[in-house]
Amino acid sequence: MIKKSIETYNDTDYKEILTKGFSFLTLRVGGLLAGYLFTYLVAREYGPSVVGLISLSFTLIMCLSIFGRLGIDVNLIPYFTHETNRQDSGLFFKVLIKAILLSSFLALVIFLLKEVISINLFKKPQLEAYMIWTALTIPLWTIILVCAGLFRALKKNTLFAFFNNPGRFLATLIVLLVLFICCKDDLLLAIKAHFYGVLIIAIISIYLALKQFEKISVLSNSNSWLFLKEAYPMMLSGAIIVFLGWVDTFVLGIYETDETIGVYNVALKIATLTSFSLQAINSILAPKIAKYYKEGKHREFRKIIKFATNINFLITLIIIVLIIVLHKTLLGMFGQEFLSGSLVLLILCLGQLINSLSGSVGVIMQMTGLQKVYQNIVLVALIINIILNFILTPRYGAVGAALATVISMAFWNIYGAVYLKRKLHLISYFNLK
Repeated sequence: MIKKSIETYNDTDYKEILTKGFSFLTLRVGGLLAGYLFTYLVAREYGPSVVGLISLSFTLIMCLSIFGRLGIDVNLIPYFTHETNRQDSGLFFKVLIKAILLSSFLALVIFLLKEVISINLFKKPQLEAYMIWTALTIPLWTIILVCAGLFRALKKNTLFAFFNNPGRFLATLIVLLVLFICCKDDLLLAIKAHFYGVLIIAIISIYLALKQFEKISVLSNSNSWLFLKEAYPMMLSGAIIVFLGWVDTFVLGIYETDETIGVYNVALKIATLTSFSLQAINSILAPKIAKYYKEGKHREFRKIIKFATNINFLITLIIIVLIIVLHKTLLGMFGQEFLSGSLVLLILCLGQLINSLSGSVGVIMQMTGLQKVYQNIVLVALIINIILNFILTPRYGAVGAALATVISMAFWNIYGAVYLKRKLHLISYFNLK
């Protein structure tokens, strides 16, 4: 076993996945702690109701920003894999500007419809004040994720890991603590802190993106509109996945109270712990898969996928066991009222276990030219999710929303793994043989 471990670490690809993946995981855990502390402070100071309103605001930010960035962040990976494109700052800034314009338009729509969304859709008049800060945040978050996509494409994994989420919550937490000093009684303090935190991170991300290029130019030999056309299926897939992750919160917002949404959101945050190893591994895996597949290196291609899947499943299994054992302690940290989310947390953990068993289905498909097939698979999963949410949530509340999420997630991952096995004769799922 010791000999095998040494051989594994000496393998260049395995070593990069383990070392850079660990760096990514460290940053994600740091961001998670910042996010948890942010939620903890909001829950303790303002209660589950405000946590629920914040969750609905985040839902809109995440869902609309996926359209705003047009799939650019993902399509930058195969584009910058080619050495000849490494210094094409013109293409990057052209597509970034387009993303900013579209996301700003979407933000304007949200602002103009804030009363309709708050009162007519969610029947929560108190949400209207949050919509203003939500709209302002959408283009800023779009900028951050497009820049993060550039860092990932250029294999600046630490920067990608930081800007992909941890930076947002770290800056938000710092701003929140500062604002607590002067205006603690403001019920909008948390959403304001989030806006200012995202603004700071957006400015830093653009500055660092500029530093990645030896020469800054708005000219490019590549057609930016053709680039967006190629990115379109990735945008749709990304949008569907984001919706899959937020439909439950959205439907809960229609049928349940702010308090129920707040409890569900905390359970979801804890369950998300189990996905960090997959995110860490995928951050390294995507450019490697794209490279080996294009170069026809099938042995390396299959070997790295098998290693990534197996190591991810083992890590995820350990985390899930720990969460199951400590679930009451973890939920109780946010307040006794959050203990009602125990069953929801356990159901969501089951979904993450299925996810890790299936492997990096989405990344493999998007990096091997199967993005349209992947888009169709997740679209069907989204339809299943929406139908089940509207059937189960009114009857079973947060538990129904969790079941709908897990069933749709299982379909998407299992079907994707089966498709890869039949189409590419590739085993993406956990397999020790």
